[in-house]
Amino acid sequence: MPISSDPSSAPLKDGPSAQQKMNTAMLLSFISRLLSATKGIENEFNTEASRLKSSLERASSDSEIVDKIKAVERHLMLHPTLLSDTIKLSNSATVQAAKSLQNLTKDDEELKQELNTIISAPQDSSIVSLQSKIKSLFFIYHGAVKNLQKSQPVDNASDASCEKVHQNICNDLQRLINELDFNGGYGSNLKKIRQRLIVGIEGHELVEICIQVINNIIEGAREERLAAKTFLNTVVEELNNISFKFDNSMSDNDKINNKQIDILASLRERIDILDLDISTSNNIEETRQNVQQGLEVISATVDQNEKLLQEKIRLEEQLRAIQSQLNSLKKETLMHTQRLEAQQHKLYLDTLTQVYNRSALDERFKLEFKRWQRYQNNLVMAIVDIDNFKSINDTFGHIAGDKALKIVARALQKTIKDTDFIARFGGEEFVVLLQDLSETEMMHPLERLRNAIKTIPFRFKGQQVTITISIGATRFIEDDKDVTDAFERADKALYEAKSSGRDKVMIKL
Repeated sequence: MPISSDPSSAPLKDGPSAQQKMNTAMLLSFISRLLSATKGIENEFNTEASRLKSSLERASSDSEIVDKIKAVERHLMLHPTLLSDTIKLSNSATVQAAKSLQNLTKDDEELKQELNTIISAPQDSSIVSLQSKIKSLFFIYHGAVKNLQKSQPVDNASDASCEKVHQNICNDLQRLINELDFNGGYGSNLKKIRQRLIVGIEGHELVEICIQVINNIIEGAREERLAAKTFLNTVVEELNNISFKFDNSMSDNDKINNKQIDILASLRERIDILDLDISTSNNIEETRQNVQQGLEVISATVDQNEKLLQEKIRLEEQLRAIQSQLNSLKKETLMHTQRLEAQQHKLYLDTLTQVYNRSALDERFKLEFKRWQRYQNNLVMAIVDIDNFKSINDTFGHIAGDKALKIVARALQKTIKDTDFIARFGGEEFVVLLQDLSETEMMHPLERLRNAIKTIPFRFKGQQVTITISIGATRFIEDDKDVTDAFERADKALYEAKSSGRDKVMIKL
């Protein structure tokens, strides 16, 4: 199709010839194939070429078609070597990737040979051959990874260690959630997360759970801080308001008192004047008039005093209202304080078993060790572990495991004395501190604890199950530098009780 170089030239009067129509059709076909071939290589070029194709299809004016062709040419001039540059960069990246794979394929001759072929091959000049090379590189990488997985020995000990770490993290997260007492949505979210931890999560879920716990703790703490700040601001505002009202009332009261003093002084003065007039006057009519005037002044003074009394009554009502506000604020503050105290108490309670938690145990350890250092009293530490607890979870489910923990905790708590202390250390372990027991007296209460659990009739899913505990115990001794010394001895005694058959009490001094 002939195109005029002058954009203002008019189209042919007789319309396009057959030859022009054929040329246009061929050009459209060529542009369509060109667009298909270059699709995905450069979007701007495709856009400009598509606009040219659209103009040709609409049989637009020569000037419009010339503009579209110039736009395509301009784009090609700006990016003359786009594809070749891309191929060059891809060639370089392919060689680097192949060299990085050499260490992974050194034990596989077939893969090694394929990799060497890619490294030694000349650089490609077409995108098609480069794609083929990259595809081969992917296959080599896949084969190398498979070989690497096969070559890794199965390490049961490592798997067991990872499982233990996973379980410890889950237990720590549960304990952390138990110690938090957020109101509202964040508290509900944390309780739902704890339920997931109780049921059990896969290893790949742990990171996500940790992030969720952190986010909910941050937002929950922010919400609690905002609520506390709002409450304190309200208290301060109420106190300022009460103070303002009280100051005004006291000021008004002082004014009334001063007025009453002035009225009384004026009244006495008027009475004195009246008395003087009566005693010195010889004219009855004059005396009568003076008395009349005096009585009128006294009456007005009495009226004024009555108004002041009414004002005093109003002030007393204001003061009573202020007192009521103070009482209400006192109650609200007391409720807030009680909630904080309840929160503090909850921080030291294990939510599941309702015995003390690890944080409370750490505090009690410090207190008891200081007391022992001062008085050298007989203090026994025992670590209690539920035997085969994992098999209970595996056989009957985590709900049954939770039930077992609750029952064991309750039984231990009922068996010890009020002066003794019990806390859940973590998982299925409890720590018990027993007061005033000599070396010869230790075994009896510990055996009583063991038998108390053994005789409880547990039933899970209709089955009778006997649950036993192993106990490792010790006393604080003169060589103990801190609590951990005694704890390590008790832990070793527990290990001996477990390894020698379970359902036993072992004491290590």
